[in-house]
Amino acid sequence: MTNFPTSRDEFYRLRDDRTDRYIANREYQNANCLVTIDSDFVNTFTGQVTLLTTCNLLSRWCRNVLIVIPSVSTHKSLAAKIPLRNFILEQMLDADPFGNFRIEETAQNLSAQIQIHIGPNFEQRSDRYVLVNASGWYASVSTSKVIDLKASIDKNCIGAIAAACFGVSQVFKDAIGYPSELNIAEGIFDLFTLERVEHQDQCFQYPENVDVGRVLMVGSGSVGSAAAYALRTIGAMMDLTIIDHDNVKIENFNRSPVFGRSNYQHNKAKAVAQFLAGSSIKAHDFDGSWNDFIEKEGDLKNRFDVWLPLANEQNVRWSMQNNIPPLMIHASTTQNWGVNYGRHIPTREDCLVDRFPVESLDEYLNCSTGEVKIKDVTVDAALPFLSFFAGLLVAADLVRLGLDNYPQIPNFALVDFGGTLDQIQRFSKKPRVNCLCRTQVGLFERFNGETRYYNTHS
Repeated sequence: MTNFPTSRDEFYRLRDDRTDRYIANREYQNANCLVTIDSDFVNTFTGQVTLLTTCNLLSRWCRNVLIVIPSVSTHKSLAAKIPLRNFILEQMLDADPFGNFRIEETAQNLSAQIQIHIGPNFEQRSDRYVLVNASGWYASVSTSKVIDLKASIDKNCIGAIAAACFGVSQVFKDAIGYPSELNIAEGIFDLFTLERVEHQDQCFQYPENVDVGRVLMVGSGSVGSAAAYALRTIGAMMDLTIIDHDNVKIENFNRSPVFGRSNYQHNKAKAVAQFLAGSSIKAHDFDGSWNDFIEKEGDLKNRFDVWLPLANEQNVRWSMQNNIPPLMIHASTTQNWGVNYGRHIPTREDCLVDRFPVESLDEYLNCSTGEVKIKDVTVDAALPFLSFFAGLLVAADLVRLGLDNYPQIPNFALVDFGGTLDQIQRFSKKPRVNCLCRTQVGLFERFNGETRYYNTHS
């Protein structure tokens, strides 16, 4: 056990280590950001989720943030019994106890290096600004004008979390002096289809109750904890078993929405389970490795409806595939500003072994991004907003499970935050002729025939 850093220099040296290994530019450390939100939008569930996620994300890398919001209550769907301004500051200071975070009720005479505005009715307070909006499955981003979206008719806040990720990633680009020609192209993203769209569709598809069933999450680091953050926020219901043997470190603060001083050095699985306490998710934590879990639990036949393979230490994904898994959903980040989404429907689509053959495991199967060697220790380099978005993609697909015609999208997608995001790569992958999963077809019904989504394989 080590004590929490007592100096800001030591804290930031540790907290920003992974980001500094990803990019050479350190200008983001001096950035100051102004967050504003439409005075009506702030009273809505969508508006508050966008604001909370934006502030949470900023607090993971931006040391100086000024937020302008009126004195309002936290929306009942967020299940917080404190005013919104207190809720925001509590999360930000847990992520960064040394941060210069302040909330004001009006923006009069206020300015900053860059402004991020949420919702309609934008009032410019900085020469540089990013405008985001959200409604249901839709998220918009712009650096020139507000993009109007009609209000959502349900509790779908997937677009809200996505809008925060898009907006903060653009703020980060600005903070490091990223080429303006690589700004995120203004427009609307449809998170249901993972596509750019010209306009907002009026047909909001969202299940009345997001009841996912029995879920096994293997790895609760940056992507897993982000998925848990999104699932709690959208009010998902499930029986969730979380496996992780690692403890929360300062280095994890910069890319997880739930890790902070309050759960420093706690086991990650336990920290995520504690975050989910009091929600509609019944969480069980297992402090140990995948091998420890298998040794203790034994046969997993028909135990879980969905597996989330969100880690790969000790080639865990290879081992998972050899245990005849049911439907699997995952996401990860790449070494170059990208986020990958993946899905594996047994007997119908490729599997983990097929998608990630043994020769490429070290290169591609990290829970966050590329590994960096430091003497005899291997660490993951990362950008804060990528893991948030990867976790959201996992949560979004779990929501799609409750809708007709699953799967509604291809089983692979790449979202490149380093570019303009004018197009998202999507396509379906099929198993190779000699893939391991082809030999498991005869065993699949025996191991998963009683799981909820068994019929998706046909």
